[in-house]
This record gives sequence, C-alpha cells and structure tokens, in this order.
Amino acid sequence: MSYVIGGTRSDIRVVPRPAVRRPRLRWESLELLSTAALGVLILVGTLLYVWQHIHVVRLGYEIEQLRERQSALVQENKALRLELGQLRSLKRVEQIARKRLGMVTPKPGQVVLVPESAVQ
Repeated sequence: MSYVIGGTRSDIRVVPRPAVRRPRLRWESLELLSTAALGVLILVGTLLYVWQHIHVVRLGYEIEQLRERQSALVQENKALRLELGQLRSLKRVEQIARKRLGMVTPKPGQVVLVPESAVQ
C-alpha cells in the first residue's frame, strides 16, 4: 500500500489517545504532606522552646521566693536563739527565783559543798 500525499483514503481511522495517568498528583500530595509534616515539626519545636523558657522563668521566680523565705527563716532563727540565750541567762533565773519563788541568798554556813566523787 502506498500513500500519496494529498490523496484521499477512506480507511484512515482516528485512534483515541490512551488516557494518561497523572503521577504528578501523587507527587504533589507527597510534597504537600512533607511540607505539612515539616510545618508541624517546626511548630512542635517552637512550642517546646516556649514551654521550656516559661518553665525556666517560673522556676526562677520560685527559687527567688524560696530564697526570701530562707532569709526570713534565718532571721527568725537568729531572733529565737537570742531569746533562748536571754531566757537561759543566770541573771534572769536568779530574778525569777527571788521575785516569784521568794528565795533569798544563802547565809554563810547554809551552803554545803559535796565532793564530786560522792555524787556518783
């Protein structure tokens, strides 16, 4: 069979093109998914950083409050030790013995010394 240019032939058929699959949709969805995953990772990283920073700031405030409390407790401890020293002083004990209990200073001869070996 020979074909002539410009000739007419009736047995020419139009064959439809086969449907072309679009693999680009698959790649586009993967690209969109990877972009979304990257965005989520960046968001999670940023949120973790912000949470950590806020946590550190809160701990800083808590540490400062605890230091102030410790300072107040140290001052209270010093005041209580001073008061304890004053309450234990022999001068105070003697005043209480004289005023409240009616005791007097012993006269010479009323004091009897006991040797330490006899105390055991």
